[in-house]
Amino acid sequence: MFTDITATLEAFDGKTFSGESFSALCDQLSISKIEDFVYADGKLVKRTVTFINGDSDSDYIDNNIECIEGVNVIIRFYRHSFAPVNDNERTDLTAIFCKAVSDCIALQRVKELLGNMRYINPDTGLHNLNYFHMAIRKIMDSEDRFLFSCAFISLKGFNQLNRFFGSDITGKAIKMFAQKIDNFVNKESGEFAIHVGGDNFVVVIHSSRLEALKSFLSAVQVTLESDGESFSHIVSARAGISTIMPRHLTSNDILGECSITLQIARRSGEDFVMFSEMDAAHDNQKNIAKTISRAVDENRFLIYYQPVVATEGKPSLFEAEALARWPRDGRITAPDEFIEYARNSGIVTKIDFHVLRKVCESIKVWNESDLKIVPITCNFASKNLFNSTLATDIIDIIDEHGIDRKLIGIEFSEPDFKGGRSLLTKAAQELSEKGVKVTIDKFGLGSSSLDLLQDLKADYLKFDFGQLSLEDPRGSIIVKDMINLAEMLGFTVICKGVKTREDAKELMLCGCTRFQSFIYDKPLSERFFERRLKNPLYNE
Repeated sequence: MFTDITATLEAFDGKTFSGESFSALCDQLSISKIEDFVYADGKLVKRTVTFINGDSDSDYIDNNIECIEGVNVIIRFYRHSFAPVNDNERTDLTAIFCKAVSDCIALQRVKELLGNMRYINPDTGLHNLNYFHMAIRKIMDSEDRFLFSCAFISLKGFNQLNRFFGSDITGKAIKMFAQKIDNFVNKESGEFAIHVGGDNFVVVIHSSRLEALKSFLSAVQVTLESDGESFSHIVSARAGISTIMPRHLTSNDILGECSITLQIARRSGEDFVMFSEMDAAHDNQKNIAKTISRAVDENRFLIYYQPVVATEGKPSLFEAEALARWPRDGRITAPDEFIEYARNSGIVTKIDFHVLRKVCESIKVWNESDLKIVPITCNFASKNLFNSTLATDIIDIIDEHGIDRKLIGIEFSEPDFKGGRSLLTKAAQELSEKGVKVTIDKFGLGSSSLDLLQDLKADYLKFDFGQLSLEDPRGSIIVKDMINLAEMLGFTVICKGVKTREDAKELMLCGCTRFQSFIYDKPLSERFFERRLKNPLYNE
């Protein structure tokens, strides 16, 4: 009997018990049906019938196995209708059989559950990038691989939705969209949808259904609730699309192509862009990225410095922001003309560290020349926040040049991706604790501005007031209250986008004493900035 049990359990494929030996054993014990139920946090997540043979009595035996925290598997054994009453020996054998089968099923279900968790995005319940890479490999190994297309999808207007209604309602809208896109794909034919994170999704779909996908993404209705009232919200999206072709050797080739095409769609204002329509633009983008990287390696970037002016008493140089400039084709190229290529290719992080090293080298020279140096702030793009050793890497460069950490500031903009707030807070705290000043630029334009103030350890907040009219009483109230709030929380406010001296005076009355504006100084080359260091006072 024990040998029979062992042999039959070894043949379990995770879904069913089959084979003549197992059926014979069940007949011997009058077992007619075996099914199992998987519960996670009290909710039924899976039910499987692993064996059935003939009619069952209404009575059953349950084995409840707590596998891991929060996960229970109940294995249920039914007996045949009108089965004979078990004697003591048969009762013992049935108990041994049920225990062995239960352990076997429970082990398999836990393996399945843990395996699925690897492939699930917990925010929406959709598959994640791990699943994408696994599923694409299977598609690329199949004869039907060239029948599929991949779309990298970005939902539109979710920053504004978050501002108006908060992260909870925005999260619910994303979950509802996820459910609808999951229902849209035809899983039986190999189509699937994944949630990359935040408001980004990827769909792999038959190319023949691309027009249907575009129509679906143009208007997806979700129902939300705010302050006890329900309302409809129309979600629309843009997508970068690529058809799987022989040139794609890996899943990353496909995803990268779609991601680049999505960026092109954003810049062009188009909602749906096929990669085939943008081959030339993509090749040009790759060539520009390589050229930028080579320019960094060859030390051909220049550093310009835009002063920040303090206005207590006579206006004077307070600090400066280091800005990268690229001499190219006989002219100086400003960041607006190349920074997008650098961000898309990831080279922006390389530029940021290059600028930091150049600034440290200049400060060291100025120190040796007995110039009175002001702190210099270096911009670090949000992509740097994914570097877990960012603060340490920055400190190492500063210390390597032997300069005072107080002479270097690091400037971040509010990140616009999910999880960015916690990464920014962590980096800012680590830098501040090590004596480096931290500035947050474009404050008030991100999706978590007010929440961020609670946790953020930084020194300066930069507000761009170019879009607010100080002549409007409401605009003046907003400006004054924003400055007062920041100052009360221990931040120093730097006002940008100030177009006239009169506006500057109005802002001074609101409490601002730091300005970065062309009314005082434009970005200066290193030679002219050295002159400013020697003459830090400005004319009134």
